[in-house]
Formats: sequence, structure tokens, C-alpha cells
Amino acid sequence: MNTTSSFDALTAYGWSDRVAVLYSSHPASATAGPGRVTRVERSSFAIVERSGVEQLLPVSAPVVVGDWVVANADRLEAILERWSSLERQDPVGGKAQVLASNIDLVLVTIPADRPNARRVERELALAWESGARPVVVLTKTDLGDERLADELSSRLVGTDVVATSTETGAGIDELAALLAPGRTAVLLGPSGAGKSTLTNALIGERRQRTGAVRTDDRRGRHTTSSRQLLVLPAGGVIIDTPGLRSLGLRSAAGIGEVFPDVDGYASSCRFRDCGHGGEPGCAVTAAVATGELAAERLASYRKLIREAAAERRRADPLARREAQRLWKQRTKDARRHDKRR
Repeated sequence: MNTTSSFDALTAYGWSDRVAVLYSSHPASATAGPGRVTRVERSSFAIVERSGVEQLLPVSAPVVVGDWVVANADRLEAILERWSSLERQDPVGGKAQVLASNIDLVLVTIPADRPNARRVERELALAWESGARPVVVLTKTDLGDERLADELSSRLVGTDVVATSTETGAGIDELAALLAPGRTAVLLGPSGAGKSTLTNALIGERRQRTGAVRTDDRRGRHTTSSRQLLVLPAGGVIIDTPGLRSLGLRSAAGIGEVFPDVDGYASSCRFRDCGHGGEPGCAVTAAVATGELAAERLASYRKLIREAAAERRRADPLARREAQRLWKQRTKDARRHDKRR
């Protein structure tokens, strides 16, 4: 059943049969209709309604950019069910903070003039957990080492890497091809990674403010102050975001996707709950010892696992007790192994 014809103006913003089904299953008043959230401020948010016109509504519920909603002229009636959401652990309140919703792609940006592979691994963990497909976008390749894209592809096993430069135009068409009509992508990365410049290149005009990085440490300034959903002329939607200094993981759900090589070795460990930190029969540390797995790769993996576990224990007393029980059991197993030797 094709239900998009009644809302043609919303098609450019990602309206599809899936959204139509969610909307039709939700009761609405006679004057209400669907819309998509394009921007959220402190006390108001903007939606594009069925006519294609953007309107402002007062914030009365925790909406985020990318949400599909039911609203009338002056108020929000409902937020439709999200099928994906990019979230981080809020560094202030310790709760989940939704950065964007109903996304198909997470474009993890890494600037070639100051690459940080460990940060990218953290961002990829968040991206995989969102339910969307992550793609690493190497920006400013005209300023960096030409071998960097290949090195990232080798390190980030199973993740596509697109090398781009807004100065030379390299990779822009390849990236635009991923943003097919109906798809929504969100940009994720540090300040100064060139997210807004990349957005402008995809749109074909200067819509987003951009700024130069500082010359002393190559860090960027926050030229984007809030998340904003924009329509691309060739189809698709992109959400530009401010750079985030803190990227707390909410769980370990996405870490295995970022480190399939580590997980592959881990399946051969003696203990199912092996922490890969010196336990007897650990296949992961054995792979590091033989040079099959990079020690830096394991260190990054273990750091993210520890952080996710700490966040879980902090939020859940039962998880804290279970962690203590497992640690005691692991210690007993190690002692028994030493006695047998």
C-alpha cells in the first residue's frame, strides 16, 4: 500500500510507507497532521508540516531532531515511535541523551589533519548501538597523510571509510550517493572536523556557518550551536551536529561491532566471561603475543568495555552485585588453575 501521496511535501524530509503506517496507527485530532522535527531550541522546536511549511511549537515533550510527530497549529499531540536513535551518556545528569532519531546512517567524521582513531572507535560504538549503519568519513584529506584512509580501513574492520576533501571535491559524490532519497544521515565528530563544511558541499550552497581551526592545537570552534535537519537537493536528509567533547557510552552493545577481530579471538577463550587481561587460556592476549592482534587495538577495546561496565554498574545496583560475584568467581577459577599447575 502506497500512502505517501497525501503528504508529498514531506517526501523530501523522509516521509515513507513506514512513517505513514506509524502515523495512521496513532489517533489524532481533526486539525492535527504529521510533521518532522528539524530543529530544537531551549523553549521551542521547529517542524516541517504536511504543507512543507516550517512552524515553531513550544516544547512540551522531549522531542529531538529527526522525530516524526503529530501536531496541530499550536501544540504537539504525539511523538511517533522511533526506529533508531543516536544516544550518549549525559556527562551532567548521567542519563541517556538522544542526539538524533529515525536515522539510517551515522557519518562519523575524522579530520585528516588531526586524526584520532580511538575517538573514532568510541563514536562507532555509539553509532552501531543506534540501530543505524555507521560510515567513517575522513575529511580534509588535502591536509593529511594520503595513506591515512587505507590505515583506517585496515584498523576499522568491517566499516566503510570514505575519504573526502571539500577543497578538491574528492569523495563528495561518493558520499552523496549513500544519501539516497528517503535516507536520513547524522554527522558525528569533534569540533573542527569539517561537518558543516561537508554539509554545505552536499547541499551545494553555504547554508551552515563554518570557521577556521585554531592554529596552536588544530582544534575547532563550535560554529554549529544546535542540531539541524537539512534536505539535500539530490535526495536524502542530513543532520548537522555541534562537536561533542564528551561521548559517554551507555552500554557495551555496539563495541563488538567495532572490534570484530577481538571478538573473533575471544570466542576461543577458556572462560566465557574472560576479561582479556591475563586470565589463563585467553586467546585474545595470545593473539597479541604472537603479533596477530595489535596491542593498541586490544587496549582500546578493553578501555571501552570497562567504561561501559562502569556506567552500567553506576546506574544499576543489581549489575554492581553481579559484577562483584563474577569477579570473585574468576579469582577462584584462576587460583584453582594455579594449584593444578
